[in-house]
Amino acid sequence: MTNAVSVVAYLGNEKWMAQPWWADLYPGDDVVHWIGLDSYANAEPGQYHYGNFAALLDRAPTGGGTGFYDWATRHHPGKPIMVAEWGVYHSTTRTAPKAAIYGSVVPELRKRPAIMALVYFDTVRDDTGDRNISVESTPEGLAAFRRLAADPIFAVRLR
Repeated sequence: MTNAVSVVAYLGNEKWMAQPWWADLYPGDDVVHWIGLDSYANAEPGQYHYGNFAALLDRAPTGGGTGFYDWATRHHPGKPIMVAEWGVYHSTTRTAPKAAIYGSVVPELRKRPAIMALVYFDTVRDDTGDRNISVESTPEGLAAFRRLAADPIFAVRLR
């Protein structure tokens, strides 16, 4: 097959990554073209999953262990990584600054050459109804996301 790729996407939640069967979910290098991560960062200091883009990529299993990026590149070298679903959220009842988190993306991508794709999940209300993941929840956040999207690191040439 030359017109499609298969992606296995893992939920980047410490609870699931700590399960003994987590690594067994990988179906094999012969059928997986890309390895994906579905993970989010909270913009509210002191809250669950607060942190920058590195924290989103390096989240380790409950009880310790290797974070996602290191696991994927160590066990499946040469496989491209897709951050298949990511976002920065805050509560729908209050806003929090997202600009610094968006500003942390490019420096972290430069350190992680296996990441070849990012897919942002943008919604003003998630499925639980209490998280705003929209890039335009604040003017500063939108401006920072626009700077991120305009960075030359994304000026790629397709073959």
